Amino acid sequence: MSRLFYGSIAILLILFSQVIYAQSYTDMIRENHDRAAANYHYYEFFDSELTPAPKGYRPVYISHYSRHGSRYHTKASFFRSMDVLKVCDSLGLLSDAGKKFYADAQAVMAEHQGMYGMLSARGAEELRGVGARLYERFPELFSGKGGRKLVRNYSTTVQRSILSMINMMTVLAGKADGKVDFSYVTGKKYFDYLCHEMDNYLPMGTFDNEVEDSVLPEIDTELMFGILFNDPDAAAAVIGKKAEFIRSLYKMAAISPNTDCRPDMFAYFPEEELVKCWIMRNNYFYAGFGNSTEMFGEVKKVSRPIINDFIAKADEALSEGSNVAGDFRFGHDTGLLPLIGHLGISGMEECHSAFEAHKYWDSSRMIPMASNIQMVFYSNRKGDVIVKLLYNENEVLVPALKAVQGPYYSWNDLRSYMVSLLD
Repeated sequence: MSRLFYGSIAILLILFSQVIYAQSYTDMIRENHDRAAANYHYYEFFDSELTPAPKGYRPVYISHYSRHGSRYHTKASFFRSMDVLKVCDSLGLLSDAGKKFYADAQAVMAEHQGMYGMLSARGAEELRGVGARLYERFPELFSGKGGRKLVRNYSTTVQRSILSMINMMTVLAGKADGKVDFSYVTGKKYFDYLCHEMDNYLPMGTFDNEVEDSVLPEIDTELMFGILFNDPDAAAAVIGKKAEFIRSLYKMAAISPNTDCRPDMFAYFPEEELVKCWIMRNNYFYAGFGNSTEMFGEVKKVSRPIINDFIAKADEALSEGSNVAGDFRFGHDTGLLPLIGHLGISGMEECHSAFEAHKYWDSSRMIPMASNIQMVFYSNRKGDVIVKLLYNENEVLVPALKAVQGPYYSWNDLRSYMVSLLD
């Protein structure tokens, strides 16, 4: 059968995977309620068969960006509702379920002491898994063939990103067994383009709070208070802003699967309330760093330096006599999501209102912990270069571009497209 046939089949398979990917958010959470954590969700690897490269092409270089793996909450304020729970417990207001939730929250908070913002054991495992699968799929990239003996690594200055880099590269270095060398660097200048200072993007920060707050009235506080308290009215008098209190409990519960103790804190939330909390967090993050119609112009300011870096490093690696086999970047969701949105990969090719994002976009699949994009470059004897993109280790398309075959794009075409995004 012709290459065109196989290329068409590959595209159909990728499109089919996007249909599955776009299952209803209610079904997605019903299947695994941990997914209600939105961008706090741990990394789930969904295996898929990769499309063979066109005849005569072999992998020569990879350019990569990864969000850090699963982590602890970044600051103690995520546990501010614990003081209120303590008061309610002392007043005898907690139901049996409320007492169990409080005990679970105490265990999670205790594990956070001295670990705020740090990579968890689960996060380290996630990055090691990504590294192992990358080697299994593309061992040629770490063979030293063609004189390509250098893998360069860049990280933000944040511990969780640095340790993510170390965990992934430790696996790759072990499997490469001395065939390639690994370099590592971090510093403020790398943070400035791999992520950014949040304070520089105040319009997005104001708008995403507006989007999140818009869902608060939908939360059934009577239902939730009836579960957690034996006297809901008395508890309400102590707590005050009931919907904001439930939101705080949700955020505590969302990080639990990333810890070592991992109590199932979402078990206390009825499914319909979990869905509402997911919508609240999902839309909030899309508003700040996704393709929202309201803020995409601001978001693209974040992604342009990263796109420029992908172009510059690929130009260097593909130049005659280069010894570079790969460039790996380790950062944050606030750097990766703007990048894939600006590139317009499958699932991110359209813009939607942030208030309606939950109808079109799933943060637990698109930007969980350890999310990653891989650009794998292939070359033939003539020196022609094609590129395949994988997002979270699955092949994706760039709908704005015409592929050479299946998910493979001419590097000249993709490069020109990326340059146009810098304007």
